[in-house]
Amino acid sequence: MEPPAEKETPKTETPKLQHRETFVSPSLQRDMQRFKRALPFLVAFPVLCLITLLPAGLVIGPKDAWTRQIAPARRFGLSPQTVSFQSADEIPLKAWYERAWSVAVPKCTVILVHGSQTNKTGMGYTAARLLPHGFSVLMLDLRAHGESGGKYTTFDYREALDVEAAVGWLKAHNKGEPIAILGYSSGAVAALVAASRTPGLAAVVADSAYLDKTDVLHRERDLLAQAPPGAVPLSHRVQLWFFTTPGFAWLSRVGFFLRTGASFDGPDGYVRDAVKRLDRVPVLYLTAEKDPVVPRAVTDELYRLTPSPHKQLSIRPGSFHSALAGDPRGYITVIAAFLDNVLGTQPVSPAEP
Repeated sequence: MEPPAEKETPKTETPKLQHRETFVSPSLQRDMQRFKRALPFLVAFPVLCLITLLPAGLVIGPKDAWTRQIAPARRFGLSPQTVSFQSADEIPLKAWYERAWSVAVPKCTVILVHGSQTNKTGMGYTAARLLPHGFSVLMLDLRAHGESGGKYTTFDYREALDVEAAVGWLKAHNKGEPIAILGYSSGAVAALVAASRTPGLAAVVADSAYLDKTDVLHRERDLLAQAPPGAVPLSHRVQLWFFTTPGFAWLSRVGFFLRTGASFDGPDGYVRDAVKRLDRVPVLYLTAEKDPVVPRAVTDELYRLTPSPHKQLSIRPGSFHSALAGDPRGYITVIAAFLDNVLGTQPVSPAEP
């Protein structure tokens, strides 16, 4: 007997999936292609903005540190009057003026020019100790610093216009009285540049002047890298890095120009050219023996380049970027003696403060 035949299970066919193409209009396709091509630029644009605008904060102001007084005038023993004038490029400037009271006739007026990121009160100690020696003082606020107008600094090149304006104010108000300039760091460079364009000055004193501001920024960056975390604002470190790193340095200067309409860098070699023109005015160069920002060799080169027959060089003790810090009293004594020598005036021995 044959076994019953097995019933065949009907095969069910798997339905084929049908893919429907999404319709994209030709205009949308073109827009998507354009977006893909533009994507690298859209990503790069914010980065470029950061590169060109953030570093410019190093020299765009005014900032609190640039305008805040170290101390009021009376704390230095000063009682100056505030005077106003304008630079050749129409920046409104302020200064403190005090006439010497220790002699019947002031020997000369010394224009005191501060360095970057401070103001006239940074020269308060020097001013208070020159007055008893018979020198009047004009303590200048450079552009974007202190009470003066302006929104940016070039450290020294355009600031020379501010120094020239101060000379002009003194010539108009103290007719015939000798004028000297004493500048510190970038203020010293501004003083040298201004003196090279201003005939008739009695003397120039340059404390911690430099030849190349970019070299100074490099050295400052390296010096701050050794500072403890938190001692220096991170933004300042970043700005210095941008201004001193190849490629970014160029972009930083482009950003500065876009924001100010001015060039951050003066003409190539302008400091060298300026001191080479100082063939008549007496010049005193001061530098700290172990200055980490402006090495002794830079001051030696400035001295060598200066053709004035009445030039002097004084190496002061200390390892800070200031000839004053290591020996403040000796610093004033050297300056007063230099000015008395070139003016032909008698030294005054003030009482010890």
